[in-house]
Amino acid sequence: MLKKAGVQRRNFRFALLQGTFMRINLAFADSSTVLPAFIHKLSGSDILVGLTGSMMTVGWMWPQLLISNLLEHRPRKMPFYILGMSVRVLAWLAIFFCTVAIGERNPMLLAGCFLGFYFLSSSAMGISTLPYMDIVSKAIAPQQRARFFSLRQLYGGFFAIWVGFLVRAVLGDESEFTGILGNITRAFKTFTMYFIGTICRVETDLGFPYNYSLLFICSVLAAFFSFISFLGVREPIHPVQPARQPISQHLKQGLHFLRTDHNYRRFIFFRVFAHFSGMASPFYIPYALNELKFSEATIGFFIVCSALSGVVSNTIWGYVGERYGVRSVLIITAGLMGIPPALAFSSSILPIPFQMPAFFMIFIVGGILSNGMMVGFMAYMLNIAPPRTRPSYIGFMNTLLMPVSFAPLLGGLLAPHIGYRWLFAISVGICIAAFRIGMKLEEIMQENEVAAED
Repeated sequence: MLKKAGVQRRNFRFALLQGTFMRINLAFADSSTVLPAFIHKLSGSDILVGLTGSMMTVGWMWPQLLISNLLEHRPRKMPFYILGMSVRVLAWLAIFFCTVAIGERNPMLLAGCFLGFYFLSSSAMGISTLPYMDIVSKAIAPQQRARFFSLRQLYGGFFAIWVGFLVRAVLGDESEFTGILGNITRAFKTFTMYFIGTICRVETDLGFPYNYSLLFICSVLAAFFSFISFLGVREPIHPVQPARQPISQHLKQGLHFLRTDHNYRRFIFFRVFAHFSGMASPFYIPYALNELKFSEATIGFFIVCSALSGVVSNTIWGYVGERYGVRSVLIITAGLMGIPPALAFSSSILPIPFQMPAFFMIFIVGGILSNGMMVGFMAYMLNIAPPRTRPSYIGFMNTLLMPVSFAPLLGGLLAPHIGYRWLFAISVGICIAAFRIGMKLEEIMQENEVAAED
């Protein structure tokens, strides 16, 4: 019994370390700030900005039905996690080399290479997500999951604050920073210029797009450390399906879940509206840069605001999840969804001195919201999923939701015709609908079956 408790503590710590590095990885290549700014400056296209906003979720979702079919009958899921994360790290390494090798000579070629490898990276994340979720669900008790995901975001968010300052310095002027942060940033820049100059044989002063290549290589390193950290988790062995089902039967099983589990249906509808409510989020940065004339370096401060508010809020999300249930986390986050687009909509009519604070509030609330959604969505999915069919249960849901992942692309198609402000207004209306659906969710917690071995 003592040995089992020790393994559980070990698993909790290594999984927490993995999540911390993953949060750092995502901060260096933030999908709501860094990547939209990179693509917009590279191409000037709202459609490509929207496509970038969709790419992460689409790539993450599309392989999950197939992967769940390959996983469900296997006692050990870790090899699939290793496969997915290996491809993810290599794809981001390819993005770095493409940025350095192509540079500013052919912006559209670079944009095409970036989108291709970004989609590959996102798809690889989709491959690794289901084994990750299954391993975490077996290694961490149901009553500890809200706390785990909260701490995961808390520790990762703390380091993401410093990542935000680094992004600010890399995209702006690091001479504004003194002390440790300034020295670290100058050391990063010096190393990157040396690497690019000697290995890739490209002369640069680390202007655009080479400044973004520095962020990309940092993202690669964080993803690599996240990968190897999770290898320290000892995967428990629980009962599984005796054999792999035909894919047609696997699909029928997903449809059976949809017909018979009303809470499953409600959660899917809730996530549909949550996705559409975020259709405007990739356009906050282009709107700030083009319409409100903010400087590119403010992106780093937006990341700091998001990470700092996320760190503070995670102490609350963990408490709410354990005390009042994960359903309460989802309802509160649904209530917060409409605030960022409402602030973006009203920012242009505010006096100029209030426009920047309004945008800071967008990312402060966004940090609270994104961390709450991460804690709520992850824990709720694991809690309602039947243990033996958990991969199918989650994989079918995520694959079914893949089409709504194109919501930001829809935003990119609409923005040139209706303008950013009307896009923000539509998003507010969708948020209200999401909140009403979230109120109908029920608190459910499926228990794990007894492990065959540990």
